[in-house]
Amino acid sequence: MRSLLLFLALALAGCYAASLAPDPLGHFAARTDHLQRLEPLGERILHGAALSFGPLDPEERTRPLVYAVYYELHDLPYDWHLTLRTHLDQYAGYGLPQIDLGFSAAGQPYEAAIAEGQLDEAIEQLCWGLQQLDRPVLLRLGYAFNSSWRAYEATSYTEAWWRIAQTLRGRWGLDNVALIWTHKADGGSDYLAYYPGDEYVDWWSIDVAAPQNLRRSRAFIEAAQERGYPVLVGVVTPVITDLGQAEQAWPHWFVPFLRFLRHHSNIKAFTYINWDWSQAQHFVDPVLFARYRSELMHPIYQHAASPAELRWHLNLNP
Repeated sequence: MRSLLLFLALALAGCYAASLAPDPLGHFAARTDHLQRLEPLGERILHGAALSFGPLDPEERTRPLVYAVYYELHDLPYDWHLTLRTHLDQYAGYGLPQIDLGFSAAGQPYEAAIAEGQLDEAIEQLCWGLQQLDRPVLLRLGYAFNSSWRAYEATSYTEAWWRIAQTLRGRWGLDNVALIWTHKADGGSDYLAYYPGDEYVDWWSIDVAAPQNLRRSRAFIEAAQERGYPVLVGVVTPVITDLGQAEQAWPHWFVPFLRFLRHHSNIKAFTYINWDWSQAQHFVDPVLFARYRSELMHPIYQHAASPAELRWHLNLNP
């Protein structure tokens, strides 16, 4: 009997000690509200994934709210929105699209053509589709503007942005579309040369693919905070991490990223790109999968929900 009591006492002591142990990911810094378009208010971080996301369970509590898709402006079909709307409608809950719109095809940038008005018809088709989607949209115009493989010219890039923004806001009145300016963490450092100006931007955004990218992004995120902008980590992609090895992938990529996300108070959304959970059992270590899903169970992460619930939790009007 004494042995049993001693065992129980030690077990309880161990549980108590564990409860007092610091979280290895660090605490969540209180989120800063900047009152920008489509920004969640209070202690909320929007959870996103690629549109290929397939939930393990229809009642999955960590279903993403944001779904990322990619288009090029120059070849945008007039009915581009129909397929996207069909995809969004098939998921339970209410999904918001993150649309990454490129200004470069096959390594050839065409931002100057946009600025000169040569793609005005494509801009109209973009706006028509956004109107027909009839839901809030996170629109990353000319994303990764400072990457070497896009090679945008700064002046024509900002002029292209102005042309699209003025059409979207002035002609179409699309106030439920947030315009997001996206920096590639491992790209050129003179990013302010590409800045369209506060009147044309609702969010700042970064793309990260390796732990060292996190360190390179700090100055950008701090600059966003100083200017009063929330940050979307629009592409979170562990491209050099073996997801089949939890004991390597978790400390190498996930711990640094999640610490980074928790530490910066103006990070209000993130989108994990290349992890299709519906196939997770085939190429992701189940331990890694369980750890990541456990993190997403924290109440700060805003997952898919009904429009009525989102009206209470977010600065959205779906």
